[in-house]
Amino acid sequence: MLSAFAVSAFAGNEANPDAIELAPLPAPAEFRIDMDRPVAFDASTTVALECPDDKGTEWLAVHFREWYGAQSPKVVASNLSTFQPLKLSGSPEAYAIAADASGVRIAARSLAGVRWAAYTLRQLAIAKRGTFKTEGRILPAVEISDVPLLGFRAVHLCWFPELRPQQMERAIRLAALLKFNYAIIEPWGVYESEKHPWWHWPNPTMTKAEVRRLSALGRDLGITLIPQINAFGHASSSRSCTMKHMVLDIAPEYEPLFEPGGWNWCLTNPETQRVLRELIAEMHEDFGNPPFFHLGCDEAQPPTCPECRKRPYGELVCEHIAGLADFVKSRGARAMIWHDMLLDRSDKRWKGFVKCGSKATATLADTLSKDVIICDWQYSYGDMKEVCMDWPTMGYFKEKGFAVAGCPWMNYNAMKPMADYIAKIGGFGFIETTWHHLRGGDWVKMYKYASAAAWGTPVPPGTPQYDTPFGNVMRLVGYDMKTTDYLDTGHLNYQVPPGWWVDNN
Repeated sequence: MLSAFAVSAFAGNEANPDAIELAPLPAPAEFRIDMDRPVAFDASTTVALECPDDKGTEWLAVHFREWYGAQSPKVVASNLSTFQPLKLSGSPEAYAIAADASGVRIAARSLAGVRWAAYTLRQLAIAKRGTFKTEGRILPAVEISDVPLLGFRAVHLCWFPELRPQQMERAIRLAALLKFNYAIIEPWGVYESEKHPWWHWPNPTMTKAEVRRLSALGRDLGITLIPQINAFGHASSSRSCTMKHMVLDIAPEYEPLFEPGGWNWCLTNPETQRVLRELIAEMHEDFGNPPFFHLGCDEAQPPTCPECRKRPYGELVCEHIAGLADFVKSRGARAMIWHDMLLDRSDKRWKGFVKCGSKATATLADTLSKDVIICDWQYSYGDMKEVCMDWPTMGYFKEKGFAVAGCPWMNYNAMKPMADYIAKIGGFGFIETTWHHLRGGDWVKMYKYASAAAWGTPVPPGTPQYDTPFGNVMRLVGYDMKTTDYLDTGHLNYQVPPGWWVDNN
């Protein structure tokens, strides 16, 4: 059953709410849709665009031609003086759409709004009925006035050695169509460094050419790619459950750069700072010098190195992270770090919430520059239902003067309350972490629930047998990538596990 919000937002379509195949749903300012009065959306259609950014008209025309070929609608710049004015929020990402018998109109405050309007239209447009092959498209009669809840809406994507580059591109394109505007890319031993060629597994897939290509693709689609380095814990660039170590398993001569065992970087070794700064500079340049750089810094262990144990470890951690954050700032970007080492795990205020630090490392919350963005990941806090409306750790960092982002994972029902809380306290934004789930049903849910939460709207109503809103968006990505490989369709590589037929027949 639709919520009261949804019914009011889908005026004229209450009898068939499942026909609304759009994700994320628009904000409730205005959304009327009527598929029973289709509007032509083909070469006979002129789309009038009002946008103060002159690039908007060109971008829209180029991408319409890419998506629709010979049946592309014509795009013209307009002040809409001959049309009923569209209701448009003052947000820089706001957009409005009207499609009816008089034509198709778009208004946007910026190129970003033009992109979001185009992605909405693209999801709503279906092939004309009654033909063997597609001969143009139609839109429902529709009025939309839309604006996101949060200005920073990100997905966090891990590039594992097992991940094919096509899967990463697909995840980035899909995030853009769902109106995320940032993607944090964390390499797990696959980034091809020229400065430090030992810092990856053999045959790395995250080549410099691929990074630059994907970064340029992201800029065109409206999603900025942000690089990440694990600059404290997770120095193995592998999951802890595997005991693999990207460096020490193959090149043990670099052991002095790490704590004994390899989980942390060795913070007293001056070569550690040098290497990390050189890697940061190289990655930042390859990514096109974006405005942010993520330094990781989660889940570190106490030191066992005799040099690191000579000094108060809290001071050493503070110096290390602060030095790297200042270096990132010197490159014109803001550092981002995970929050957990900044919270004392023995502090009763954080009972039930994620905290991995000690009294020593928690002092970083008082000494770290307020330019640093705190990424507060909360995956489990007892009750995963929407009844949890407050996140005291996020409020704590906001009160300390930090910009704070809420970061869920698979706690789907908590995503919208978390985004609403971030908006309420004036937080920085929302980061959906995906880790090793870039395929499968959990991946679908992460993208669906998180995109809706960050945009500020409910999850689109699902159909009983087939998730058409999400399936449509995945298929559009496949068209853009000119996918022909069976493995790159759907959200699973295989419908039946490999070898099943042999073993069971």
